[in-house]
Amino acid sequence: MYSLLLLALTGFALTLIRHILFKRALYKLKQDMQLHKKEHGNDEALWTLFNSRTEKMLRFWQ
Repeated sequence: MYSLLLLALTGFALTLIRHILFKRALYKLKQDMQLHKKEHGNDEALWTLFNSRTEKMLRFWQ
């Protein structure tokens, strides 16, 4: 009984930690993109930055 509860809580804690790390990375990406847009405007490098960073972040969930 307690082992099942411990297993469930561990799974929840891991999911919560992964979610917090994902949100943190997403917030940092948003800040970096805003800075890049302010310095360089909308260009191909901005899109490349978004694609490369989100691909790494989403790979984390697999």
